[in-house]
Amino acid sequence: MRLFGGAAQRAEAEAYVEQAMPRLVGLAFAMTGNKADAEDLVQDTLALVITKWSRVREAEHLDAYVRRTMVNRLSSVRRRRAASEVVSHDAVTAEWSVPSVPSPERGVTEREAVLALIRGLPDRQRAVVALRYYEDLPDREIARTLGCTEQAVRSAAHAALTRLRELVPQTIGEEAQR
Repeated sequence: MRLFGGAAQRAEAEAYVEQAMPRLVGLAFAMTGNKADAEDLVQDTLALVITKWSRVREAEHLDAYVRRTMVNRLSSVRRRRAASEVVSHDAVTAEWSVPSVPSPERGVTEREAVLALIRGLPDRQRAVVALRYYEDLPDREIARTLGCTEQAVRSAAHAALTRLRELVPQTIGEEAQR
């Protein structure tokens, strides 16, 4: 099976992957919270995009297409994992609690604590936060990426920020205001 029409398309795809890889890994890390999972997500996404490069390269907004593919791949992987995951009785009956913020004495930064809280958000909210604050995309682009309305993006962002404000300890909030 030939993946590319010729050397020119191959070079174009390789150039895109090379320039987009750092941004995509950063976005994937913001969505997954784990470097290995982020790298796997980007690799899966790019493998899918590359196999369809002759069609994908014609997209009006190539980066938006790739971001949308990455968000869809993440949701798909999480659904498959959840469907096949076996959960023990102890895990089901354990008390659910808000993720604790490690103390500074343990050498964990506030940034890591906030990232841990973001990882606890639902998929859509986490994707909106990552696309809005990491990729610095406007609501219109986020809506196009996620396949929803701008109102749904604003609503998800509001819900995410409300939840994060509830979870972030007072000390971190005071530091952020300085």
